[in-house]
Amino acid sequence: MQFQSLISDSKSLSGNVGVVFADDEHIISSVIEILRQTQSHVTLYGVKDPTELIRSFNVDGEFLNRIHLRIFDDKESVYDKCADDLSEATINILMKGNVTSAEILRFILEHKSFIDENNFLNHIACFEIPSYHQMLMISDVALNIHPSIDDRIKMIRNIEAFSKNIGYAHLNVGLLSSVENPTHKIPSSIDAAEISAHFSTDDFLTVEGPFAFDNAIDKESAIEKGIDSKIAGNIDVLVVPHLDVGNTLYKSLTYFANAKVASLILGTKFPVVLTSRADSVENKVNSAILALRTLS
Repeated sequence: MQFQSLISDSKSLSGNVGVVFADDEHIISSVIEILRQTQSHVTLYGVKDPTELIRSFNVDGEFLNRIHLRIFDDKESVYDKCADDLSEATINILMKGNVTSAEILRFILEHKSFIDENNFLNHIACFEIPSYHQMLMISDVALNIHPSIDDRIKMIRNIEAFSKNIGYAHLNVGLLSSVENPTHKIPSSIDAAEISAHFSTDDFLTVEGPFAFDNAIDKESAIEKGIDSKIAGNIDVLVVPHLDVGNTLYKSLTYFANAKVASLILGTKFPVVLTSRADSVENKVNSAILALRTLS
C-alpha cells in the first residue's frame, strides 16, 4: 500500500474531531487545514477561548461553522465533557493539542470503556519514505517503553485489525533487532524468534525475525548475508524491541530522510491522534486524515 492512498482524496471524509487544548497557533493552523482538506467538524476543548486566535487566520465562514468551542474553568471539566462526548459519539476522534502525551494517555486509561477487547494500547506510525517502495509502518515509537513478548504479540494483533480496516489483504511484519540470527547475548533477537514462531500458521500475517534494519528493508542486503526470508525487502511493518529504538528511528526518518508520517494510537474504540508537539502541521493533518479514513 502507498501512503498517498490514505491521505489523498480526503475531501469527502467526515466526522467530528475533538481536539483537547487547541490553544496555540500551531494547533489552530492544523485544525484549519483539517477543515480545508475534509468535510469534518472540529470540537475544541480547553480553558482558554481561542476565538481571537482563530480569527487571526482570516478563516472562511464555512469553516467557522464547523468549529465548535467547549471552554471551561478548569482542566477537570474539560476532560469530563470530552469523556462524555466520546462516550456518546458526539465526537468520533480524539486529537492531542497543546498538552503532554502522558496526560492524554492517563485520560484514556482512566476510562476503561474507551479501550477495546484486546486491552492493549500501542502507537503506530505510517511513513512515506522517498527511498522505500511502499508505506512502512513502525510500532512502537511513542508509548510502550519495553514491551514484553506478550505485549508485542498484542501489538501485532492491534496492527492486524488496523491494517484490515485500511484495506490490506496481507501484512508482512518484521521484528527488529541488531542481528539477523537469535543469540542469547541480544535478548531482542531471542524474543523475535519466539514471536515469529507464535504467528507461524497465521493466514493474514507473515511475521519474521530477528531482522537487522538493513536486512528488513533491503532484499539485496538479506541475500548477501544469506538470510532465507519470504519478506525481506518487502516489509509492511517493523516492530521495534523498545521505545528508544522506535523513537530514534521515527525522528531519524522525519528529520534526515524527509519522511512524511501519519500516526495513531491503536487499541481504543475510537481513533486517537497523538502527535508530538514538535511535529509539523502536515504530519498532524495527515494523522487526522488517517483517523477519519478509519471511520469510513
